[in-house]
Amino acid sequence: MELQRYRGRDDLDRLLAFCSAAAAAKLPSPPTWHPGDLVWQLRGRFDIAHALYAAVEEGAVVGALWFQGEELLIDALPGDATRLSRLLGAAIEKARRAGSSRLRSGVRDEDDERQAALATAGFSRTGPANMRFERGLVLAPPTSPAAIPGLRLRDCVGIDPEARAEVHRAAWSALDHMGIDATSEFSADEYLSLATGGVYDPHFDIVAETPDGRLVASATAWADPASGTAVFEPVGADPEFRGAGLTAAVMAEAMVRLAAAGFRTARVGTAHFNASAIAAYAKAFDVAGRGSTWSLAL
Repeated sequence: MELQRYRGRDDLDRLLAFCSAAAAAKLPSPPTWHPGDLVWQLRGRFDIAHALYAAVEEGAVVGALWFQGEELLIDALPGDATRLSRLLGAAIEKARRAGSSRLRSGVRDEDDERQAALATAGFSRTGPANMRFERGLVLAPPTSPAAIPGLRLRDCVGIDPEARAEVHRAAWSALDHMGIDATSEFSADEYLSLATGGVYDPHFDIVAETPDGRLVASATAWADPASGTAVFEPVGADPEFRGAGLTAAVMAEAMVRLAAAGFRTARVGTAHFNASAIAAYAKAFDVAGRGSTWSLAL
């Protein structure tokens, strides 16, 4: 197994192909990265090097790992019982050589294989991480949301990039309800970069708009034809308009469109302490599982 570092856009397509292959191969379970997750995380920074590595065997990408500070994101294609453990060992060695003192990695509580690999490598569970939700779009087809007085739901085809960036900043700069002091710097240029990543479809990016053109809620759905799945990331509402069911409405509209386009499953996740998002998602999704953080002192 050879680790090849992400150096720029030339490496993007093969990593997206890996994410799509993992999403299909692991059904009905989710992969670490849906293709949309990767594009969202790299937004605006496709052309620079990252601590993101493709694991290559016989010329094919069979795994990936990404160091984000102390957090380790890792995934491997199924089919080789040793592959995940080998990749995890390579990640630990690379972190030690870089002088890291600790690694953390998230794992689904129902993923016995990954938990065993982490435990064998010396990791231990240190606390809860997230909650995941899922909606079957075939067996439980979504219906169009009810009209919201004074607002309309629309997609982002032809949207003003600055307005689209502003609704995201408004939502993600107001996280006091979770005890987080945050300021989003999401820009129009970052938004425009999404369209160059090969996954974003503005027809599945839904916003709520006031009569004067102000955007007050948004939900981006990333659709992967290979697996028939879509993930929402991010979802949010301007704090002035919270509590009116807008995030549920924009997600419902996106799911109607996804179902019409033939996608079978929609997923969304959030931190275990994000009570408002958990309550909102529970109205339209089934709880699909929970995750935990595992840590290793180096």
